[in-house]
Amino acid sequence: MAIAPISLIDALGMQELLPEEQEEMLLDLNALVWEGALVRMLEQMDAATKDEFEKLLDSEADEEEVETFLAQHVPGAEQAVTDTMKELTDDILAVTGESQD
Repeated sequence: MAIAPISLIDALGMQELLPEEQEEMLLDLNALVWEGALVRMLEQMDAATKDEFEKLLDSEADEEEVETFLAQHVPGAEQAVTDTMKELTDDILAVTGESQD
């Protein structure tokens, strides 16, 4: 799933970067979205769910296990990712003066 619409790629001047640099920047953006979404999801968890999630992370669960846990235990987990991605995109576009169409 691409996290950056074409206007965001243009706003960041990514089209001028080498493919490897574009990939690195997209991975960085993806990490920002994941971290922001995770904060939103943690805010929605009750204490017991947070404890269970912490145990899962301590067990060095893989990405698929973490995603499954979040989907099962956090209502609106996917929406948290979508909202975070939109917020990041809007912030970047506001700074660069671009508009998202």
